Amino acid sequence: MSFGVHPFILIAALGAFLAFVAIAGVCFTRSGGAKVLLIIFAVMFSLPAIYVFLGFHPELVDGRFRTYKAFYQDIQVDMTRDEVFAALDRHYPKSGPRQRPKTLDDTAQALNFFMNPETSREPNCEGIFLTLTNGHVVKKEYSRD
Repeated sequence: MSFGVHPFILIAALGAFLAFVAIAGVCFTRSGGAKVLLIIFAVMFSLPAIYVFLGFHPELVDGRFRTYKAFYQDIQVDMTRDEVFAALDRHYPKSGPRQRPKTLDDTAQALNFFMNPETSREPNCEGIFLTLTNGHVVKKEYSRD
C-alpha cells in the first residue's frame, strides 16, 4: 500500500489527530484522574508530530541553519558579487562559531554556496544558488537538503 507519503508523516498526522481528540476529551471529562490521563495521552500522541515539524524547521534547533538562512535572507536581487561576499563575512566572521559555506561554481553567471556540515555528517547539501548578470544578482534560490 503506497500513499506517496513517508509512513512517519502519516504516523505524525495520526498522532496529532489523537492528541486533538484527547484534548477535546479533557474539555468534556469531569473526573480529575481522567483529565490527567488524557493530557498525558495528548502529550504522548503529539511527540511524532513535533518531531516531524522540527524536521521541516531545523533552524529551530540547529544554529547552522539559522545562520545559513539569515545569510540567504540578506542576499537581495541587484546586489553585486562584492556585496554578497560582504554579507557572507558578516554572517561568517573568521573568528565566529560557524564554519563558512563552501563556495562552488563561482563564475560570471552563477555563484553557489553549500552549507558546511561542520561536525555533523547530515544534512550537508543545503544550497544557495545565485544567478548573476553583469556582476549583479538577478535571481536567488534556496535548496533544502
